[in-house]
Amino acid sequence: MNSYPMIENRLNTRATQDATPEEFKQWQETDYFVKGEFNAMQMFVVIPAVVQIIVFGTMLGAFAIISVLF
Repeated sequence: MNSYPMIENRLNTRATQDATPEEFKQWQETDYFVKGEFNAMQMFVVIPAVVQIIVFGTMLGAFAIISVLF
């Protein structure tokens, strides 16, 4: 048996409202990802690869400093 009390996940669906056609059009024109005016290769491949290389270099630098000190 589960000893944890049941946790009800309630969502107040009445608190939301549909967007007007004007609001929807404005959202489509201004949202960065919906417009699609970005380079997916750069955002999801190049930037994380550069971050990994920097972190790896920092790790090797920390190893070098630790080996000198201890």
